[in-house]
Amino acid sequence: MATVVAPIRRSRSQSKLVFFVIFGLLTVFVTYMKNARIFDPTSEIAHHFAPIRWYLVPHAFFAALAMLLGAFQFSNRLRARYLKTHRILGYVYVVSVFIAAPIGIPMTMRLGPSLVAASSVQSLGWMLTTGIALYCVRQGNIAQHRRWMIRGYPFAMVFTVARMIIPLPPVFRLGKVGIETVVWTVIALAAILPNILLEWPAIAPRPVPKAVAAD
Repeated sequence: MATVVAPIRRSRSQSKLVFFVIFGLLTVFVTYMKNARIFDPTSEIAHHFAPIRWYLVPHAFFAALAMLLGAFQFSNRLRARYLKTHRILGYVYVVSVFIAAPIGIPMTMRLGPSLVAASSVQSLGWMLTTGIALYCVRQGNIAQHRRWMIRGYPFAMVFTVARMIIPLPPVFRLGKVGIETVVWTVIALAAILPNILLEWPAIAPRPVPKAVAAD
């Protein structure tokens, strides 16, 4: 007689795929909605970015590259089947983070000290967690490498999440105060929530699934 463990949840790989596809579509959507007329020199958004356009181009390119590659780095299938590719993409991701993150700080200089501080904290958090993840993998500590990658990627997600919330009427009506509140709140959540996610199995362990008999 054999025993078969009854399936109790959907595949993690499938869940991650669905999450990153939805998140990717949301990122494209909020980016387009805010920057659709950026190439029109008469538009408000073009005038807004004109003084910092030389920062904007490398920041946007490397930040987008890091967000895209970071999603692929969470693929167990890619890591298992194409380890060399996983490693190469990982190094490109690290370089992209360390270029995009600090460039984002001077882009906020005209927006006031609060948003400069927020950008600095976000950039530092992204670079610090990514640097620790790199250190761990270089030391052969794969488990901690994965955990620190999970801690780092949410700092990149701040871009999308904040831009989803700021246009909401109750927030938008607050003006700059609303923007600062949202940005700081999302950065704080990016720093806190991954730790809860990583420690949740120890906080609330799942019951051992019962084995069912099969003829």
